Amino acid sequence: MKYVLDANIVIAGLNGVASVQSRLAGVAPSEVGMPIVALAELTFGAYKSKRREENLARIAGLRREIAVLPLTEAVAQRYGSIRAELESRGLVKTDFDLIIACTAMDLEATLVTNDGALLDGSIPGLQAENWLS
Repeated sequence: MKYVLDANIVIAGLNGVASVQSRLAGVAPSEVGMPIVALAELTFGAYKSKRREENLARIAGLRREIAVLPLTEAVAQRYGSIRAELESRGLVKTDFDLIIACTAMDLEATLVTNDGALLDGSIPGLQAENWLS
């Protein structure tokens, strides 16, 4: 696994954002994955949208193209350790954001996100890129 995609990047790709689509075109599908919690975020967004069925169908199509990455015990351990370390420094990240970051770290992959809280350099060892900037 080379890249782990955050939900905001997946949405940009689904919406035809050229910078994301061109980067994805240059990567083998086997090198890209999306954490299960990012899938949960996308599914929630689809259910609350006015185009529910269309968006659910788009997500189903996406799931056939890229791997959905599980929440493993190793990710859970990393999450607990990093969250405790961040909180000791007075830093707070949302649970899903931190689980997404820990999934990328566990796979030694680069997290692709547009989330400033994940791009701010505060998570030790996280490699992150923003394909929207």
